[in-house]
Amino acid sequence: MKIRINPGTRRMLCLVGAMALGGGVPALFRPAGAFFENCAGDFVPPMVMLMLLFSFIDVKFSRESTGWSHLRIPLFMVALATCAYFAVGKLTGNEDFAVMAFLIGMTPTANAAPVITGLLGRREDYATVSVVSTNLFTAVALAPVSALVFGDALEIDTFSLAWKTMMLVGVPFALSVIFRNFMKPVAAFIRRWKFLSFYLWMVMLFTVCAQSSAYVSKQEHLSPTLLLEIFALAASLCAINFAAGYFLGEPRFRRECSQSLGQKNTMLMLWVGLAFFNPVVALGPTFYVVCHNLWNSWQLRHADVNETTIK
Repeated sequence: MKIRINPGTRRMLCLVGAMALGGGVPALFRPAGAFFENCAGDFVPPMVMLMLLFSFIDVKFSRESTGWSHLRIPLFMVALATCAYFAVGKLTGNEDFAVMAFLIGMTPTANAAPVITGLLGRREDYATVSVVSTNLFTAVALAPVSALVFGDALEIDTFSLAWKTMMLVGVPFALSVIFRNFMKPVAAFIRRWKFLSFYLWMVMLFTVCAQSSAYVSKQEHLSPTLLLEIFALAASLCAINFAAGYFLGEPRFRRECSQSLGQKNTMLMLWVGLAFFNPVVALGPTFYVVCHNLWNSWQLRHADVNETTIK
């Protein structure tokens, strides 16, 4: 008897499988763990840039690409980060948990969000504006907001963060404009291979999860109970972000705003956690990437099953 699996379910299983495989490889094969921990991160930015090029090749910006929700998103980020810091600190009595909540709240939109938004049949141009605006906002606002919350500002290199964002997003965007307007055969070639975005995302998920797993496996002092508590915190904040984004967005942008607020640039805050705090704090963004990608995989399944409701 042949079992039929609809395309949405197949996508979900592929993504969950990529995450599970990535999480298991470092534990089963230690040399691979060392590779992913030290080198694999170098492969992620080029993959993101290629995914964005596939996404941007058909994106044309207009006044309809933006909405007031692009202003509400960063305001909510600050509000959630501040409230979560004090609430989690009060409830748990654990400063590391409170800092995790703050960093997750202040995390900007993931660079891959336009790609996922496009796969969901929604407007990639809206998500692209969110990527640029929230990443620049975090680069500028993280130090002063941390000073207000912690009483001591983080020594963040604002220019460096802003430059990295502009390079990661700006280069594929500029190339897409050049190809679309002056090199139409190249643009047509890229469109033919646009379906590779999904497979690039799978490879990126595998890489990020393997890198995170290798990092977690080295923290021998962490108990399974503590790891579950951190995962629960990340999952709760992930649910809040996706839900709040839906209600913050204009009626025509509800799903786009939800994606922009929920899908986070966790690699940025993972670095902040390691650079300014400690390895335990860095686990918050590490687990968040698993949570938001589990939700993304479910959304893709739902999008294909109920295609008419999202287009």
